[in-house]
Amino acid sequence: QVTGLVLAARENGRALLATKVGDLAVQLEKGSEAKCARIAFQVDPATEFGDIRKGLEAEGVRCEARNDAAPGIPKMVTFDDPKGTKIEVFAEQTPISKNQPVAGIGPLKLGHLAFSVDEPKRFVEYYTRVLGFRISDWIQDWFAFMRCGPDHHTVNFVRGKRTMMHHVAFELKDWAQIQTACDFLGSKNINLIWGPGRHGPGHNIYTYHRNPDD
Repeated sequence: QVTGLVLAARENGRALLATKVGDLAVQLEKGSEAKCARIAFQVDPATEFGDIRKGLEAEGVRCEARNDAAPGIPKMVTFDDPKGTKIEVFAEQTPISKNQPVAGIGPLKLGHLAFSVDEPKRFVEYYTRVLGFRISDWIQDWFAFMRCGPDHHTVNFVRGKRTMMHHVAFELKDWAQIQTACDFLGSKNINLIWGPGRHGPGHNIYTYHRNPDD
């Protein structure tokens, strides 16, 4: 009702949320604490899963193949990154809901995830070597921006005292939609904590707000 995702399914203690065009974006699960349990990346649909597995094993990474682990995704390979977040790699995805009008903001997609970690350089090395990410930018030696496609960044690593998810970013169409989103969030007493502004790395227009788990 606020972010503007579509509740596509609710089953076995989890809720599956899609964008307004029907792509699975967020999976919420009941747990003992608020945290990012897993993150999924899509590879070229023509990629052979056997090659992915061989590449991971060559780097000393233990992985597991899973079938139908998530609606719309028939097959994936999973493994843990150094902080214990489950990484899921999949090739094919089909929409899990219809293209439809939504309540709330209605993002186009999940843009990026940022994590607070003890040493960003360690995670940059791992994501470069194992997942094939590339470095887009650094802010000195404490904030790394990494990409796996045309977007400036898909994951960020910032040095912090605790290992945790720092923020999750949803992509909107343009500045006009961001302005409308600010008005809508204000009407729901969800205050701006930073922005609107434009970042240096990536040059993206941004606003920051807090969700129910802070």
